[in-house]
Amino acid sequence: MNDLMNFDFKGNQVRTVKINDEPYFVGKDVAEILGYKNPQKALRDHVDDEDKTSALIQGSGSNYKSKTILINESGLYSLILSSKQPQAKEFKRWVTHEVLPSIRKHGAYMTDQKAEQIFFKLFPKIY
Repeated sequence: MNDLMNFDFKGNQVRTVKINDEPYFVGKDVAEILGYKNPQKALRDHVDDEDKTSALIQGSGSNYKSKTILINESGLYSLILSSKQPQAKEFKRWVTHEVLPSIRKHGAYMTDQKAEQIFFKLFPKIY
């Protein structure tokens, strides 16, 4: 499992990790953004067992690790499609058009411009 990556969707934290080169999302983060009142119940009711796993994840600003449910891309879509909230469509578009392509291209969420800035910072003598 790779390091935890934090993304921001309209001021809400979305944490992801890569497991066997596949992105997994912290289920609680996704469920809360999608407006589910009880994230644990939403994950239990809407995500198939084969689309979720659990791992010890360190909380932000804490040394304590807690058991966290992670969902794969299929589980993510299950939660999105089950949500009745208007922000679900906008969140789906953000994840499918920005986050997932960036993770696949760069190994992290960053725009092409940010990737270019990092490249020039690491290799200033080339240009």
